[in-house]
Amino acid sequence: MRSFDGIEARGAALVTGASRGLGFALAEQLKKRGFELILHGRDGDALKDAAEKLGAAYYTADLSQDGAAEALYWRIKADGFTLSVLVNNAGLGASGEAWTVPGPRDTGLIAVNVAAATKLTKLFLKDACGRGYGALLNVCSVGAFQPGPYTASYYASKAYLHSYTLAVREEAKKYGVTVCSLCPGPLDTEFFERAGVRKPRGAMSAEKAAEYAVKKFSKGKKTIVPGFLNRLARAVPAALRTRFVASLKKPG
Repeated sequence: MRSFDGIEARGAALVTGASRGLGFALAEQLKKRGFELILHGRDGDALKDAAEKLGAAYYTADLSQDGAAEALYWRIKADGFTLSVLVNNAGLGASGEAWTVPGPRDTGLIAVNVAAATKLTKLFLKDACGRGYGALLNVCSVGAFQPGPYTASYYASKAYLHSYTLAVREEAKKYGVTVCSLCPGPLDTEFFERAGVRKPRGAMSAEKAAEYAVKKFSKGKKTIVPGFLNRLARAVPAALRTRFVASLKKPG
C-alpha cells in the first residue's frame, strides 16, 4: 500500500477539529512534512489563531448540524483545493449514566463522531480513489476496543468509527489510497473538561501522540495506538478493561 510520504506535492491536508489539542498537534506534524494545511474548527477565534500559527487556510463549521460536513467539503473544493490527506479528528464527548446524558448531547455527539466523519470519509475516498492516491486518518480512541460505562455513547461512537475505518481500508487499498485508524489513550488536552470528566493521571501530551501517529500514518499502519502501555492494554480481556473503565469513570 502506498504511504503518503510520496504525495506531499499533490494536494493539501485537511484536519478537522484543529483549533487546539490533538488536532492542532497533528496539523503541526503534517506541516513539518511539507503539506499545505487546511484547518477546520467550530470556535472561530481559536481556529483563526491556530491557522495563523501554522500558516494555514481555515474553515469554520459546526459539524453537528445537518449538511455541515458536506458543505465544508464542497466549500474547500470550490476554493480550488485538492485534498490528498484528510484527518477526521473533530469529536465530542459525554459522561454520566447513559439515561442521564441529555438527549441533545448524545445527538450532537453521534452527529459529529459518527455521521460527519462518515460523510467526510465517503466524499474524500470518492475523490482519492478516483485519482489513485491519498491518505485518510480517522481519529478513534482506545475506547473503541471495549464498552465504556459512564461514557457509553462516546466509546460506542469510536467503536463504530474504528470498525468502519478498517472496512473502508480494505476497499480503498486497491486504488492506492491509505486508510488508517488512530486510537489514542487519554491525552493532556481540554477534551475531558469539555466532556465533563476528570483528566486521568499520566495523560500523554498531544504533541507526543501526534508525532507518533503521523510517523505510523506515513507508513500506512492499520491501527495506530500511541503509548506502550496503551498498546499493552489491548492484551487484557475486554471484560476486565470494561470494569476498569467503569471504576475510573463512575461519578463520585
